[in-house]
Amino acid sequence: MEKACSEVGRYTDEQMAGEFDRFFQAQPAVCEFIVELTHESGQKIQELSLFLSYMIFKTVEVSDSGSTVSIQPEEIEAAYRETESWMTRVSEARDTELHEAIVRSLEKDTEPHLLQYVISELNEPLEDGEELNDEEKGEVFFVLKTVIASLSARSGPDPNRRIIELDQ
Repeated sequence: MEKACSEVGRYTDEQMAGEFDRFFQAQPAVCEFIVELTHESGQKIQELSLFLSYMIFKTVEVSDSGSTVSIQPEEIEAAYRETESWMTRVSEARDTELHEAIVRSLEKDTEPHLLQYVISELNEPLEDGEELNDEEKGEVFFVLKTVIASLSARSGPDPNRRIIELDQ
């Protein structure tokens, strides 16, 4: 993740625009899913979801274990259902158990480091200094958890294999 963030941090505006074009061409189903799911949420939610998805894509691309094979719509649909099921399980936890349930669930997730990155980014103010409210954070998290699950499914049949390992 650090390698991807460092590389992206050095991009000029023109290079970043080129990278987004490349991302849209490489992952059209992912981008279409994000645009469709966030079209009523406003531009900042859509742009943040697309940017963080790009960062996940870039992380997969620079990691040794990842593949940049284009994700298919059916893979995104399966990941969406998986994320919906996860959200249902988490929402069924009582308020006092909610934090613990989320932490336990994330620890068991196939990509806890990517999810931790997403959570930390959602807790940071946007470029304009504005902060997301809890509903907006939840929406972006849902989108990104789905994208991560789609990419993780592509990383291979080994359930213990991760895009990001702890030592990276």
